[in-house]
Amino acid sequence: MQNIHKKLEPFFYHIALGVFIALSLLHLLTGYADNGDFSRSAGFLFEKPHDFSAMWPAAESEEWRRRFFSEWHDKWVFLQNWPNTENLFSVSSYKLYLLSQAYFSTLIGVESSYYSIISGSILSRLILCAVFLIIAHHLRHQISNIAAWIFIALFGLILIDSSWIAFLNSFYEEQIAIVFLPLLGFLLLKFCANQSTKTGFWILLCAAFIGAAKTAYFYLPTLSLLFLTPFFSSKKRLIKLALIAILLQGVSLLPVYLGKYEKINSYHALYFGALKVLPNTEASSIQSIGGKPVFHECIGVSAFSPLGQKCMETSNASHADVVKLICNHPSVGFRMIVKLFEEGRATRLEYLGKGIKNTPNFSESTVFNLWPKFFAKGLNYFIFLALLSASFLLVAKKSLLSNKEESVLLVGVFFATFGFSQYIVSLGDGYYEITKHLAAGNYALALSLPFIFAAIISVAHRLFFRSATPNKQRLLHDDE
Repeated sequence: MQNIHKKLEPFFYHIALGVFIALSLLHLLTGYADNGDFSRSAGFLFEKPHDFSAMWPAAESEEWRRRFFSEWHDKWVFLQNWPNTENLFSVSSYKLYLLSQAYFSTLIGVESSYYSIISGSILSRLILCAVFLIIAHHLRHQISNIAAWIFIALFGLILIDSSWIAFLNSFYEEQIAIVFLPLLGFLLLKFCANQSTKTGFWILLCAAFIGAAKTAYFYLPTLSLLFLTPFFSSKKRLIKLALIAILLQGVSLLPVYLGKYEKINSYHALYFGALKVLPNTEASSIQSIGGKPVFHECIGVSAFSPLGQKCMETSNASHADVVKLICNHPSVGFRMIVKLFEEGRATRLEYLGKGIKNTPNFSESTVFNLWPKFFAKGLNYFIFLALLSASFLLVAKKSLLSNKEESVLLVGVFFATFGFSQYIVSLGDGYYEITKHLAAGNYALALSLPFIFAAIISVAHRLFFRSATPNKQRLLHDDE
């Protein structure tokens, strides 16, 4: 019986991987509608969506209603001389990736007069599926079978979840994190095994590419270096890698240095964030912050509304004001964190349509919506406890872990650390569109679970069988 199981197990293993990849391909028709954000990401390439008269139809017109929110559009008309650098609204590594997707779509035979998001997303799906297969194959030979199966199941469910995979059929910068964070995890897993400076360099390069995609990810190269440092016994190798990290950290800071939304972000951080969490009675008692008057009529008002425009100009808010407010009223900081965790229980952008008109939409199917249900039940709180437990195990109970289990657990801790740090960084724009701002953070938290669970279950399985073996041998001896 055991021999039959050993022969069948690889067959079912490959079937499981194939099923998850096949299900993920159903999301070729799932995307996120453009609520007006896409122009800053894709304006240097595209003139308008296909079959529309303009990028910005007349407000409240029928075309306007079809253009935004309700559905996403696959085909986009290229500018005559694309790429057009005059239309660069912001600096981001995503623009380089989008450009590569545009060229990729022309290479695979798509009509050159317009761009198909679906054809461009094939590149992202190939990367994601390849990394899934590589990590699964790697772990299958590193940890116990049951732990490897649990990893495949959890990671596979992430691969097919519409909350995150819908970003691949959009022009949101978040998709760089969706596509390349798993690759970063695999590189870290590989580094733990070979401790190669070359692998460390690729980790930092990948981290810098993700970090330069969006202002909120700027610190990823430094965070990655912190997870590499404990493995180096040679100071010369560590210094070399640290210098590379400093250089690449500078690259990932470009969106911060060259960003055009600092004034909006700092206004939101104070008036749509720190002040918004206070009860009305407590907020009304705060008349000034650092000498600046507080405009109570602006609390909870978006900078993109007519009143918000006026509020932003008159308030002259800064991120330093948020720090001052928290220092003077420590309860504000606590309330902001509590609200963040509550807001983090939502993973889907419910206000944006996910389907193309007159085509099947699988995004609402149960199998593609398990993670939103998990997070709605407070999964982020559970992952925080899992992070504390995993960190304690790494620091205090190393004797329980094999080297391979330690490396798997470390990758899980890395993802969870990045995920929760995103909770804090997201406050740079207050709670405005907070579900979107937490997308990469919650995605990283979800990614942490397959690694943490796989490592802990592998340890438990190994220790159980190690302790059970002598008992089995004693029973056999008694029978004799």
